[in-house]
Amino acid sequence: MKLRYLLISLWIGFCCLHPSQAKQKKHKPPTHTVASAKTPIYGTLQLVSEINKAISESNYNAYIAVYVKSMKYGDSLYARNIYRPLTPASTLKILTAEAALLFLGPNYHFSTQLFTDAKGVKNGVLQGNLYVVLSGDPSLTYYDLADLIYSLKNQQIHAISGNVYIDNTAYDQRFYGPGWEWQDKKYCYAAPISASIINHNCLSFKVTPSNVSGRNAQVVTSSHYFYPQIKNAVVTKANRTKTCALRLSTSPSSIIAIDGCMPRGRYAWGVSYVVANIPEYNRALFKSLVKQMGIDVYGTVTFGSAPNNLSLIGQHLSKPLTSLINDMLKKSDNVIAGALFKKLGQLYTHQPGSWENGSLAVSRILSKQAGINITGMRILDGSGLSPNNLATSAQMMQALDYAYHHPINIPFISALPIAGVDGTLKHRMGNIARKVQAKTGTISGVASLAGYAVNADKEALAFVIMINGSKGLGWRYKTLEDKIATVLTRHKRLS
Repeated sequence: MKLRYLLISLWIGFCCLHPSQAKQKKHKPPTHTVASAKTPIYGTLQLVSEINKAISESNYNAYIAVYVKSMKYGDSLYARNIYRPLTPASTLKILTAEAALLFLGPNYHFSTQLFTDAKGVKNGVLQGNLYVVLSGDPSLTYYDLADLIYSLKNQQIHAISGNVYIDNTAYDQRFYGPGWEWQDKKYCYAAPISASIINHNCLSFKVTPSNVSGRNAQVVTSSHYFYPQIKNAVVTKANRTKTCALRLSTSPSSIIAIDGCMPRGRYAWGVSYVVANIPEYNRALFKSLVKQMGIDVYGTVTFGSAPNNLSLIGQHLSKPLTSLINDMLKKSDNVIAGALFKKLGQLYTHQPGSWENGSLAVSRILSKQAGINITGMRILDGSGLSPNNLATSAQMMQALDYAYHHPINIPFISALPIAGVDGTLKHRMGNIARKVQAKTGTISGVASLAGYAVNADKEALAFVIMINGSKGLGWRYKTLEDKIATVLTRHKRLS
């Protein structure tokens, strides 16, 4: 067992410290340093003193919980408010990732499938209906769907005698998580979580001003997306205009309307649009795809649940779960987290995935398979977007401790952002680059950081920092987190 701990510690130390990695990186970590970053801190008492000093000097009117534990010896090195339930923000993704790895397995793939009830193909006509079964794959793209529909042409199918049914019943129809702030829902980081997630349910395009004031600007779309109709009423103003802005709205028929103004010049403005009316968007997309592929549909494109005993005639598989979790933790991807949350609910309860059965599934998986005490824990959305999620730092530590000492450790730990190197920590803690791997969490009034640090003895320390305070102070809370993490890397045990 000691050998296992040593190997894992060396693995973390390698990915965080190995000089060959530093040479491969073209970017340089931030140059700001903490003056005492290399000064050793000897023993637990001095470590406690340094962390308390950092907290007291911050002088924040906030709830602050901090928990530090050795992954080698199992002893607690620091504990403050560890049983107080706090909003974890995106560090909640740690729980989602762990539950997904335990229940689905690292090689799990989302599958988008084409089924038919036809008995065969006659003169290029599929003699029946086509069913497009969507699984809630958060990585599915427009190109993936185009390739899937094109695969029908490879089977010499040029027409469908029946209907095309879009089966979006894998998840429920409540697309936004419990307690999500209304202002978040217009941004792509809070895109709706449906069985249909295409390009993250977010469309990007550019608006380019005219060279002549008074004329309409031009909307420039990308072949990577399918767009509903776009009504453009953006006017070009004189290049000295400072009050211009763009406004987006949508109609029940999913038409995107964009108006406002932009100054004359050569610079385009990027625009992101959240697909809110998922069913209408799906209907328009699949009508367009079969038409583009030269496949005639004698019936209609509509919605319907695929019955049993159909024949599989096409399939697209996502990348494995380990790849999805890497993106979810490195980039703090809320869409992947929400999709995994509902998928766990669907497969655990054998019902359409929902926020409720996702919560049930994650809680029970963590309790039964990882031994985490879920008393008082409130997991509402899998991503941490809801301010109503609750967890204690003791519960988060149990998850980190379990992950470190069990077979899921490598895909889990390697997916955590590395300080000063990548993900959401790329531009943080440059003074201790590669010595910390941790998941960040930030929503209004909340900052959190949880993961692993390598101390001066090359010993792996798990830590959880959760701060719930005033809105608008997130950057100050992150400064405190960075100070505490730096303190951990300076720690040495007394011989």
